[in-house]
Amino acid sequence: MSKTLQQVSPRIRETYKRAQEALQKNNTAYAVDLLLSVLELEPEIHEVRTELREVQLEAAKGKKNNASISSLKGMGKKMGVQSAIKKDPAKALPLAEELLKIDINNPSFHDVYCEAAKASNNVGAAAVTLAAILKYDRKNDKLLEKLGHLYIELGDSQRAREAFEKLGDLRPGDQTVIKWIKDTAAMDTMRVGNWEAEGDFRGKLKDENESAALEQGSRAQLIGSDLQKMIDTQRKKLEAEPENLNLYRPLADSLVKAEQFDEALEILNRADEKANHADPVIQRSISAVTVQIYQHNIKVLKSEGDLEAAKAQEVEMNAFLLEDAADKVARYPNDLGFKFDYGKLLMQTGELDKAIGQFQQAQRNPQRRIDALYLMGSCFKTKGQYDIAAAQLSKAAEELPSMDDKKISILYELGEVLEAQGKIEAAMEFYKQIYSVDIGYRDVASKIEAGYKRAKAE
Repeated sequence: MSKTLQQVSPRIRETYKRAQEALQKNNTAYAVDLLLSVLELEPEIHEVRTELREVQLEAAKGKKNNASISSLKGMGKKMGVQSAIKKDPAKALPLAEELLKIDINNPSFHDVYCEAAKASNNVGAAAVTLAAILKYDRKNDKLLEKLGHLYIELGDSQRAREAFEKLGDLRPGDQTVIKWIKDTAAMDTMRVGNWEAEGDFRGKLKDENESAALEQGSRAQLIGSDLQKMIDTQRKKLEAEPENLNLYRPLADSLVKAEQFDEALEILNRADEKANHADPVIQRSISAVTVQIYQHNIKVLKSEGDLEAAKAQEVEMNAFLLEDAADKVARYPNDLGFKFDYGKLLMQTGELDKAIGQFQQAQRNPQRRIDALYLMGSCFKTKGQYDIAAAQLSKAAEELPSMDDKKISILYELGEVLEAQGKIEAAMEFYKQIYSVDIGYRDVASKIEAGYKRAKAE
């Protein structure tokens, strides 16, 4: 769900303010980095992503970009994004942003960016990006086609129709485009409905049976229109091409949105069988949907007041998570992302030595390295092995150039470790770094005050 700047933390708004100041000083590169920092913390602020695109596109207007050259420059990053899509989808979108920094107008980068946005469950980011590019490249029929389908995924039939109508102007007589326009127009009519315009809506229906069907609840109305139509279309595609593994996950995702969890799980299990149980991306999806089923059940049980049953489901879910993570580590021994996930769960259950073992291996993954070092340090701290904890946390802090939320957390943990060793002055140096950028972080203000009082007393 899209967020606004008013809904995010003061620190994020302060970063955004600094980006505006940089733009006023024509420091575009710095402004872009600051806007990206905002989006890394809150990926769903689409107004900021739109502004970022406009800044990048304006900056690119005066440049003669060669797609072939920028493709060569971005080859390594592009491979990194594609790898993240398969192994660590949450990291895919921030990595894809680096490609657009190289060349916002490179068509191959657009495709990878859209894939990354979908993998990161942020289709809105892809839609915002293509819409911004199309303001500068109005006759790009390929982008219009892609944008129309992105809007359908988002359930925005009106914008999808508008995109396809513009595409129709560029491809006159194209029967496929004409069908898309008709389909989205029908979706839009169903979404808007004209039943509220005048009189009782029953009078606008053909008969009482249609009226009864409409009155089955707002959720049924929603699913019966845009989302259900998409599900039906995806089912037909899958029935026509059952060997195409790329068709299973989109259908499962749509079924999850419709809260048709059991069928979503069935679809993914079929995909798993087709892949001979060898695709870790499908395995992740099966696990995610299973957890969503548990969470849905817990929510329903709590709403019904059956707290005992809800608690039993929570216990069962946690047991599933641990067993599933152990199974994935055994099944995919080279996937360091699975080792990291398993380590976190072991840490939560208090199995610190086993957790440390997983983190020691997971740190070889560049995307997981800092988090693995941080959590490893926390484990050693809990065990009372403060010198080893400090070493791990120091490594993690050194590898983070900017003072973001993650670095602040690591520095605070490092301060506490040094305090536990009796190294108060050294600890104070880390607390001061935090205090200078976020005075309200945890109890750092009181620690600083106490430090100054000690210094005066001495």
